[in-house]
Amino acid sequence: MNRKRFLLVLTIVIFTLGATSCKLPASTPPPGTATLEGCFPVPGSGTDTMGIFETIATQTALAALGTGQVPVAATPTSAAAAATKTPKPTSAPVEVAEATPGIPTSYTLQKGEFPYCIARRFNLNPNELLVQNGLNANSTTYPGMKLSIPQTGHSFPGSPALHSHPATYTVKSGDTIYTVACYYGNVDPLVIAKVNGLSSPYTLKSGQELQIP
Repeated sequence: MNRKRFLLVLTIVIFTLGATSCKLPASTPPPGTATLEGCFPVPGSGTDTMGIFETIATQTALAALGTGQVPVAATPTSAAAAATKTPKPTSAPVEVAEATPGIPTSYTLQKGEFPYCIARRFNLNPNELLVQNGLNANSTTYPGMKLSIPQTGHSFPGSPALHSHPATYTVKSGDTIYTVACYYGNVDPLVIAKVNGLSSPYTLKSGQELQIP
């Protein structure tokens, strides 16, 4: 404690001597400029006596406070910094239908679809499909007509595909995902929608290119 008191007294004496050694300028300086010259030079400036005094005084004051470091201004916490950030807008994900799982027990015809198209899609025997629904090759079908799907496991005679795929298809006027699926034969229209990021009502534009799985 005696040493700290001595150091504090020494600091006061040094600063008093420094203040009395300041020289006032002969003329009044313009507004905004310092009015003292030669006071408290930069610490450690060569052989400058006042520079040495100030260096000693600074170190003495820090020693009296019991620390060897200059206090550092507090920085914002990470939580506060995060709170100032503007959240990025989020967009709702596009919902696309999944493919029809397995062979359904019934199916409702969409515009542009017909029984043979459905037989190819689900790999069914077309004659069984017609007979089970009381139809023949000359029967008229329509959108919204519900078909009962045979579960016998008898497959389509020959290849269910009408055109090769995977492929790229250019949409024509009047096309829907259902007519495009029928064009390829054994492609599920909802899979076409999923692959191409289409959501209900799956509207197509003439000239649009579709990826066919």
